[in-house]
Amino acid sequence: MSCIEIINKVLNVIKRMSVSKFGASNKNQSSDNVDKKYVDQKFMTLSTNLALKVNKSGDTLTGDLYLSCENDDERSFGIKNITEGKSISYLLGDYAHQIRYNYGHPIKFAAIHGYKFTSSCGDVCKLGGSDSTNSHFYNDIIMNDKCISDLHNPKLPQDAATKHYVDARYVKNNVGYVPDLVSNINNKSGFKVSASHDPENVAYHVFNSWQTDEWVAGTKSNFWIQIQCPESIRIHKFALRGKSNNTDRINNWKFQASNDGINWNDLYHSHSEYINNTTSFFDVKNSNLYYYFRILVLEAENNMAGLNYWQLYTLDPIV
Repeated sequence: MSCIEIINKVLNVIKRMSVSKFGASNKNQSSDNVDKKYVDQKFMTLSTNLALKVNKSGDTLTGDLYLSCENDDERSFGIKNITEGKSISYLLGDYAHQIRYNYGHPIKFAAIHGYKFTSSCGDVCKLGGSDSTNSHFYNDIIMNDKCISDLHNPKLPQDAATKHYVDARYVKNNVGYVPDLVSNINNKSGFKVSASHDPENVAYHVFNSWQTDEWVAGTKSNFWIQIQCPESIRIHKFALRGKSNNTDRINNWKFQASNDGINWNDLYHSHSEYINNTTSFFDVKNSNLYYYFRILVLEAENNMAGLNYWQLYTLDPIV
């Protein structure tokens, strides 16, 4: 019911009261000290008050609106019974700045210049802006032992690092991993050396830096020498040196790795790259852990080919 309708109803009530209460319809006649002037004044006051009331079917406020709890413990302010297909919008000046709820969807906060959250201690954070959707936090974030997930790998010096990024970061160790060995097996360091052709069990000579003894395969092709490490390692390079006479060279060979000593992966394949009597270093692109490593010789110059030195260089994790 609109304000005009209310006023008209009140007017009709007053007219009836002026006849029944005052005893006559003569506008100049008074009764019980109530006259036309009194009634008109009351009517004007009532009309003015009604004009200031908010119409529950829709209206516009021109002043502030405050809700008082008075003696109540709780006041509720809002809209109930939102159903499918309906929405609620609380405008903050215009449609570009609003809080909106479409039934069945997340509540949407819209603001051209973003949102800033503050406390009595100062600014907490700012979400978005006119030229960016970035969030800015002005103090520490306490995660209460919760995870932050789905981060990208760091790009800038101050970016947070993911577990995967840290786990995949290694330092290239340029100190040889295998110590000087004195036997093929049962050595205190836990390494085991073997070869396809090693009747005198001297394959460990290639891992002994202070001896000049060599390992000779005694065949020209398809032979190997391998080492089993006490733990799985990642390597970034290896070193080889052939026999000292520089005439029994290896020219077609592979550097392989395995975790069971049966199935091997090629980490380096050399074609016509001779292993001579000088120490050569070979880089390996490897991110996997392996227990076994071997040199598989496909072809050598003659059946007296062999090795004088072999060493592995590890990728050490950042701790």
